[in-house]
Amino acid sequence: MLSKNELEIQVLCEEFYKALSQFETAISFQKKVDMKHISAAVSLLEQNYPEIFWIEGYTVRYTGSVSEVTFQVLNHYKTDALKKMTASLNQNVRIILKSANKPAAYDKILSIHDYLVSHTVYDKPKTQGKTLRHTAYGCLVEGKAVCEGYSRAFQLLMKNLKIECGICSGIARKEKHAWNYVRLGMNYYWIDVTWDDPCYQKKESEFEKWISHNYFLLNDDMAFRTRKITKSDCFVPSCRSVKENYFVKNKLFFKDYKFSEIDKLLSAHLKDGRIEMMFESRHDLQNAVKDLFEKKNFWNAKIFETKDGRKGGSVSYQAEEDLYILRIIFKIK
Repeated sequence: MLSKNELEIQVLCEEFYKALSQFETAISFQKKVDMKHISAAVSLLEQNYPEIFWIEGYTVRYTGSVSEVTFQVLNHYKTDALKKMTASLNQNVRIILKSANKPAAYDKILSIHDYLVSHTVYDKPKTQGKTLRHTAYGCLVEGKAVCEGYSRAFQLLMKNLKIECGICSGIARKEKHAWNYVRLGMNYYWIDVTWDDPCYQKKESEFEKWISHNYFLLNDDMAFRTRKITKSDCFVPSCRSVKENYFVKNKLFFKDYKFSEIDKLLSAHLKDGRIEMMFESRHDLQNAVKDLFEKKNFWNAKIFETKDGRKGGSVSYQAEEDLYILRIIFKIK
């Protein structure tokens, strides 16, 4: 049950949303509203309503017993422009959701993840402060975003699918970063669409068209190898399960390294010309790289067997040291 203060903050948030969804930027209350409650309500609004993408800040004025909150509009857009932009955003959301019309929640989430990775370019603005690159609009309409834009776009799409989802922010690899959590069944998982986009990771050319699922439905242990949460006013779920992790679900997760398992994967994906796998430990990942490529055991795979005993082709690989993932692209001569 919510406390009296929490209930007031929630009511304030809903009042803000009701007005802003009609493009009204000045909201008055016939009472003295606590500044801390206003601040908390605005924070709650930002957390829960990514469709209100155009807010840049707010001011509060008290006149007698009246409290007035006025929101500043990003880039000083006029109401007509905001209505057109919102219509474009809503239209794109509907189009994207049609492509995610899958029976299972997992497949819906996977489809949205892959769409965002395939249709968004990581584009860091040169100017300081909030821009459209930080919003769902920038990601879903303009196709350009930073991590916050990816995260808010993903949250907005999950919201329309009625899948619980939120955003957390913190420090990742010494930089400010934002990513999502999502609830699937009874469990929460972490997902980082930004870091799965090859254009963000600046991967080598032969891997750049490969949609990555490195950060698709991670548990706490996996996610917090590369990040820590610093923002304290957001809900932080406990993500303990790996049941729906991409590699676990697709039987690409190995507790230890065995050449026989890699051999089976190579044969099964001969037409694809590529395989990927996740190991339980960095030690096993390193063992795999050493055995397959340093000792060249890769060439002993069944796919290279010929009647005359000749073996040849090409191979390249990536080793993800944080998540213990190995990706291989290969061709048979």
